[in-house]
Amino acid sequence: MDIKTSVKHRREARIRELLNENLTEESTRLNTIRSNPVTNASSKPVLRQNTFQEPVHTGPEIERDPEKMWKQGHRGWYDNVTEPVIPPRNSSFTAGLMRRFAASVLLFGAVWGIFSVHEPWALRAQGYIVEGLSREMDFQAAQVWYEEHFGGPPSFIPIFGQSDQDTTKVNASATLVPPLKGQLVQSFAIDLKGILIVPEGDSFSSREVKSVETGRVLEVKKLPDSSVMVTIQHTGERTAQYSRLSASDLKVNDWVQGGDVVGTLPLVQSDGDQSALYFMLKDGDRSVDPTEVISFD
Repeated sequence: MDIKTSVKHRREARIRELLNENLTEESTRLNTIRSNPVTNASSKPVLRQNTFQEPVHTGPEIERDPEKMWKQGHRGWYDNVTEPVIPPRNSSFTAGLMRRFAASVLLFGAVWGIFSVHEPWALRAQGYIVEGLSREMDFQAAQVWYEEHFGGPPSFIPIFGQSDQDTTKVNASATLVPPLKGQLVQSFAIDLKGILIVPEGDSFSSREVKSVETGRVLEVKKLPDSSVMVTIQHTGERTAQYSRLSASDLKVNDWVQGGDVVGTLPLVQSDGDQSALYFMLKDGDRSVDPTEVISFD
């Protein structure tokens, strides 16, 4: 019991000492404030009138205002946005133009090389190229597609408004031109190969033989009777053969248009008969009657 009482007394004495020290410090501070009210005004504690006012915290582990954080983040969206770098338009346009130009040069060189070679494979390729460049576009198929998708032919393209009958007439009148103005003296039914045409006069112009349409010269051959035969490949697989000519200025791989002069007929043949043009027309390997596709009237 004596030990407990002693401990208790020591605690009470210590508490009194602490209280006396606090009272002494407080009285000293109050005396200092009273003696220097202006100097210590800044250190005077300020009472908060609004108990609900947000306290000011400077510590690292305090809860921040969510509205303030949202505003700061929203402002950062515009401050820190990095716009993508768009390459200059001129550089891309120039590069594309140069690529197209290079492709055009290569294509032109390839076509020129094909027409400079006289091999069989090159002749077939030349025929395909000629056909592709000479064949007309199938406007009928384009008109059908347009009607299926839009309900009618476009009014801003006049050719789509034409009927099939009108189109056929225009094409028929512009197909092939007669190789020679004259009289038909041997029909296709005689040998099922070609026809024989006598010129209508003896003048030089009346004896000129003309190409029936655009084509490329395949062969210029001199026959045993001293006459000249010219073979021309036209559009598609159509070929025309002009025989019994006296002379021709054409050479192999020359190009002719419809109505261009192929050659001339002699005044008389070597056997003394009247000069005449032997004309053959083929579609592939099949002989075609020229009077069915050419008007000799």
